[in-house]
Amino acid sequence: MLLNVRELQFLFARQPQSDAGLALATHFQDKEGIMEGKREFKKSGLLESIWLFIEKFLNQAVATEYNPFYYLGAISVFFLWIILVTGIYLFLFYDISAHGAYLSVQQLTINQWYLGGVMRSLHRYSSDGLIITMLLHAARCFTLDRYKHWRWLAWVSGVAIAWIIWIGGIFGYWMVWDERAKLVATLSAHMLENIPIFGLPLSLNFARIENLTDQLFYIILFIHFSTIFFLFILIMVHITRITKAVINPPRAVAYGLIIALLALSFIKPATSAPPAELARLVEAVPFDWFYLFIFPLFNYMSAPFLWAFIVSVTLIIAAVPWLSGKKKNPPVKVTYENCTGCELCMEDCPYQAILMRPRTDGMPYPLEAVVIDKRCASCGICVGSCDYKALNLPDITEDSVKAEVKRLVAELKESAVTEPKVMIFACAKGAWINNIADGRGGITGYEWARVVTLPCIGMLQPSMLAIPMEKGLDGVFIASCKQGDCHYRRGNEWLSGRLAGFRPPVVKRSVDRSKVKLAYLSAVEEQGFLNEITVFKDALKSRRS
Repeated sequence: MLLNVRELQFLFARQPQSDAGLALATHFQDKEGIMEGKREFKKSGLLESIWLFIEKFLNQAVATEYNPFYYLGAISVFFLWIILVTGIYLFLFYDISAHGAYLSVQQLTINQWYLGGVMRSLHRYSSDGLIITMLLHAARCFTLDRYKHWRWLAWVSGVAIAWIIWIGGIFGYWMVWDERAKLVATLSAHMLENIPIFGLPLSLNFARIENLTDQLFYIILFIHFSTIFFLFILIMVHITRITKAVINPPRAVAYGLIIALLALSFIKPATSAPPAELARLVEAVPFDWFYLFIFPLFNYMSAPFLWAFIVSVTLIIAAVPWLSGKKKNPPVKVTYENCTGCELCMEDCPYQAILMRPRTDGMPYPLEAVVIDKRCASCGICVGSCDYKALNLPDITEDSVKAEVKRLVAELKESAVTEPKVMIFACAKGAWINNIADGRGGITGYEWARVVTLPCIGMLQPSMLAIPMEKGLDGVFIASCKQGDCHYRRGNEWLSGRLAGFRPPVVKRSVDRSKVKLAYLSAVEEQGFLNEITVFKDALKSRRS
């Protein structure tokens, strides 16, 4: 069906559709004429809403830029550095032998409690903290839908990282060689001997004292230390497709963690269980659920079934990115006759989906952009970084966005509203305003405002932002997702840099910054969105008087 320009509907404001879910049907215009497209902007689910409310509470308790939930991956790496440094110190005093292992750890813990004991406690509690932050990081990525499509490599490598950390922790317990270590060693050996690559049962090594050799402790030490090497390789794979990955938490967060770990180390220092005696059975030993959670399952299944369970669960978790069935939005396309090879799109792309290659079409520029479709998040951040119309999302083009902005501006200008008139650019991952959107760019009860929703606020070009100002509107309100927690990593950061004038393409100096408001809101802050735009409108109104 053909539509005239006046009937054109560019429904970037989110609109519910039947029981099949929430979707946004958009009609938009491109260079060749009128075409119809569709993109879904889904409302947060129950788990996502609960998680975001928890993060909202933390943002109120501490400054947003120091919210630890925004740096779980970086905090995990920080814990790894503490583990490495303290582990090296502990190794300097460790006796690699069956008879000296326990005594060397005890001497370090008791005789050198002021340093060696603290180092041991830091090593232990950082290891536990690593498990906690790693699990929270995985849960957050899953709950906030940040594991599919272009993120699959990070998810799968994260599963591998989790198992390497667990293996390293298990062999770390062996090295203490107390009663807990003996139990862990016996159960671990029972698991390993059920793999058909070993000969004699490994658990025989712990049946008699004469079977326990120094060579075994050299092997344990080698495995424990080698896990760090494999971990850093896997972390490199984990972040390999991420542009400017955050691997260090803010200094305030790092200092807070160190203080907390030191306090815990002095209040409750890490200690050993009684020394391991192969000829004696003990009734109870201290248990660490962070690393030893597998072993209680021996009460319910045999070793072969336990291995089958572990492998099955691991494969299912690793396959999660492909189990959702949700289709990926179409990737960005390059118009090469407009591409100048400026590299801004490559710099801004959050997932290294854009690379530069030597020119192939004879244009007078040395480079041109090429898109790796499988890595493209369809976020539009690269569109926001391009001033030459060289990049476009097939379903949401630059021309269609500008056409919709002009339509809504004209609608506001023609209205009889006496309040200051405001154009709103909203992030689809920010405040969920579907409940108050009228489906045509308006907001119920706020006749003085019109809204255009973008997949990521980083898609907002300075030229798009300038249109309402040049057409005489009173102000522009930008509703971004939460600062430090852009769904596409850095879209809101790049936009704020353009507004500040230090990240190209910059917003024109002629644009009155006092008439532009940038607010950072999560999906559960609808009321915060309404409060912010009302305060902004009132501020514009006070300027009139």
